[in-house]
Amino acid sequence: MAKEHSFEMYGHPSIYNPKTRKLKIYFSEPYNGINDSTGILLLIAGFGGNANSNFYKKMRTYFADNHNLVVVQCDYFGWEFMQKPNNISININKTELLKTFSKSEVNYIFQDNNFWERLLEVANKYNYNIFCSEILDENLSNFNDMGIMQAIDNISAVICIMEIIKDNCYKFNRNKIIIYGHSHGTDDKLISNVDKKQFAKHVDKLTYNEISHDKIDNKVFRSTSHGLNADFIKMYDYVMGNNKIDFDENKIMKLETVEYYTKERQYCIDYSNKIPHLTILDT
Repeated sequence: MAKEHSFEMYGHPSIYNPKTRKLKIYFSEPYNGINDSTGILLLIAGFGGNANSNFYKKMRTYFADNHNLVVVQCDYFGWEFMQKPNNISININKTELLKTFSKSEVNYIFQDNNFWERLLEVANKYNYNIFCSEILDENLSNFNDMGIMQAIDNISAVICIMEIIKDNCYKFNRNKIIIYGHSHGTDDKLISNVDKKQFAKHVDKLTYNEISHDKIDNKVFRSTSHGLNADFIKMYDYVMGNNKIDFDENKIMKLETVEYYTKERQYCIDYSNKIPHLTILDT
């Protein structure tokens, strides 16, 4: 069984409300140890997932032992606000629902007080709007920014683990660094497959594989909705087994300062101290 570790470090201050913050990192190393063929796999939990779940703990140990990887995760900026609703308020009644849904569907929804997920399941079959509200605890110090803060945390986690491996005098394949996240499907309600396909055209070395209804096998892929209702362990095995990926051990990876310019801002990501530091200036 893979060896499990976790620790806290100082994370990048919030660019929205700069102050000291902690970043918790989890990683698993192969039971047989780290060698010059060992790679690093970064797992990024999406909506409804988190690094503390038994599911992701299982993934970390499985991938470490079966694919010779050091598997990394972190509680990235705002992860708490990507979970299921905690205190959602919704104003619905059976009479209103019967105008759209069948009587059996309405009875199915209200079979007990935990009706929310069954309502979404049934409403997904129709062009039906559900109006609801929830009081969120997000603030500028910590919220689901879906952007640069979450990216910096995940990059920091990987680089920190690389430095730990080096400090312990292990050799590993610095060019075998893999990111694995979950957000796919032709019927994705967040981003359409058309938009994804168009985006992929503008990214170098990106291969776009679309899971449509004819590719549902009820083993790896069980739907075409967001997340594909996939078995994520089998999906990783499927991707790695069906794509020829060359991890060239002879290449040298160098982290250099990166600058991006927009109409309003200059973004400078400095790696001189290993862990990325972001500076934002007005242009």
